[in-house]
Amino acid sequence: MSLKDYTEEQLQETSMIEIANDLLTEQNNPIEYHSLLKQVGEAKGLSDEQLTNRISHLYTEMSMDGRFVNLGDNRWGLRSWYPFDQTEEDLSQEATKARKKRAKEKEEEEGLYDDLSEDFDEFEDLEDELDDLANEEDTDFDEVEDDDFTDTNDDSETSDEETEEEER
Repeated sequence: MSLKDYTEEQLQETSMIEIANDLLTEQNNPIEYHSLLKQVGEAKGLSDEQLTNRISHLYTEMSMDGRFVNLGDNRWGLRSWYPFDQTEEDLSQEATKARKKRAKEKEEEEGLYDDLSEDFDEFEDLEDELDDLANEEDTDFDEVEDDDFTDTNDDSETSDEETEEEER
């Protein structure tokens, strides 16, 4: 039975475990426990305080009820979704492997961005070095230009004494 088919009175009379079962059946996907608890509380019209008082009650009932299976990482599903011979430990291990695989893929994806960032940093360093070299060449060129364009076309001869004075 779908939760939409319940009247307000029926929702109040229905146990939390039955509503949890119906929610999982409707969504047909595992749900994190706190999210499931919140959805059950919304369906029953429970306050946050009432939910907090019943948090362990629903968890215990789901753990003992053969219709539910803990998939690890606090995610719950329905036993009917999985082969009968799979234990909760097997399912939990599969969930852990899947989570590790997702984490590895995310890490590899982030690694690509890091590599690109490092390449860009190297490019910026190279660009800075080229700018420095260009500035050094300009400075050397300016010095050469200054020396080359001193007044050498002056016909007057400079005495040795004047040269010594200029050098001091």
